[in-house]
Amino acid sequence: MKKIISIIMLFSMFLICEAAFAATGVTNTEGGMYVVNCEEYISLRSYPSTEAPVITTIPLGDMVYVLDDSDGMAAFAHVNYRGRTGYALYSYLSPHATLYKVINCRQWVSLRSSPSTSASVLREVPLGQYVRFVRTAQNGFYYVYYDGALGYVLADYLG
Repeated sequence: MKKIISIIMLFSMFLICEAAFAATGVTNTEGGMYVVNCEEYISLRSYPSTEAPVITTIPLGDMVYVLDDSDGMAAFAHVNYRGRTGYALYSYLSPHATLYKVINCRQWVSLRSSPSTSASVLREVPLGQYVRFVRTAQNGFYYVYYDGALGYVLADYLG
């Protein structure tokens, strides 16, 4: 009986380790936060109000840098996005991200403009590189962030 329990425990540990390799969770500790919980983008506003003028939009999955923080007590974060400063709602920001490693290919996979193998290629993502998961898309694709670009990669090539 002890032998069977030991085998089951070892097998369980193997499964947990395998799952850990499938996706890697990271937390940005350098002030950066990722845009989450929206369809396409959020607004960077000139002052902390939903009535404030929009400076620019920040795409889903992109990163902003928090300039000063009131420990999350305020509804808005004072942020920098690509050299522009303004305010973004905290409810759309997270320090956490999931990374996937490019696998199951010879040299690279295509980061595409839409979730289709016939869509234009934005970039080539080399074997072994990591992409930041943004959301699940259609047709077996994930919407991901890589090297400054958002696009679609077939999930079969990510692990």
